[in-house]
Amino acid sequence: MPRCLIPNCPNNGQNNITVRLRREDTSAIWAPNSEGYLCDTHADEGYTIDVILTPVATRTITTNVSAGGQIATRTTNIIHHP
Repeated sequence: MPRCLIPNCPNNGQNNITVRLRREDTSAIWAPNSEGYLCDTHADEGYTIDVILTPVATRTITTNVSAGGQIATRTTNIIHHP
């Protein structure tokens, strides 16, 4: 099981941080999981989340998640069908 993303936290992270782009009808265009996880203790602590979008022409979504420590990166292919 992955470790909690919070620096120096010894707990396993069972709560996955995800992002989702939704249409008006709430169906997803993409919704990748990240490699960032939080333990139960830190999951309901409260956060400021900064979202930075960088356009690329690769038909992939790359998530970079950090809580001040290492960056957890994951790339997912976009497989949505219009």
